Amino acid sequence: MFSFHHVTLSVHDLSVSEGFYKGLGFESVYRWQDDAGQLQICHLRLGQALLELYCFRPDDEDELSSLPPWATGYRLGLRHFALQVDDLDQALSALHGAGVLAEKPSPVTGQTCLRYVFIVDPDGNSVELLEGPLVEIQRPE
Repeated sequence: MFSFHHVTLSVHDLSVSEGFYKGLGFESVYRWQDDAGQLQICHLRLGQALLELYCFRPDDEDELSSLPPWATGYRLGLRHFALQVDDLDQALSALHGAGVLAEKPSPVTGQTCLRYVFIVDPDGNSVELLEGPLVEIQRPE
C-alpha cells in the first residue's frame, strides 16, 4: 500500500544546495518554479532515492510568520539522512578535493556500521556518510 517517494529539505538558495548534492553524486531530474519566482522545487536522484529541495522565497520575508507551518523553513522535523559509501576516507577526500567540503572531518566508529561522519549542507541540514558493513540492530525479545 505504501512506498517511499522522497525526502524534502527546505533550503535558502536552490542553486547552492543543488550544487552541494550534485557533489555527493545526486543527479537533477526535475525543476519547477512558480510564475512569481517565490517557490522553486528541484528533485535529485541517487540510485532509487529521491531528494526534493524546496526553496520558498517570498517578496517580503518579514511576512513568514503569517504563512502556514508547511511553508516556513523553521520547524521540527528531519534530523538527518544517510548515504552509504564503500570507502569513507576516499569519499571524504573526493568531496574535499572537489570543494564540496571546506574541511575534511574525521570518521568515528559506528554502532550500526563500521564508521561514519556527519557533514552539513549549505543550509545546515545534516547528512551522514556511513561505511559498511551495516550491522543488524539488536531486537528486543
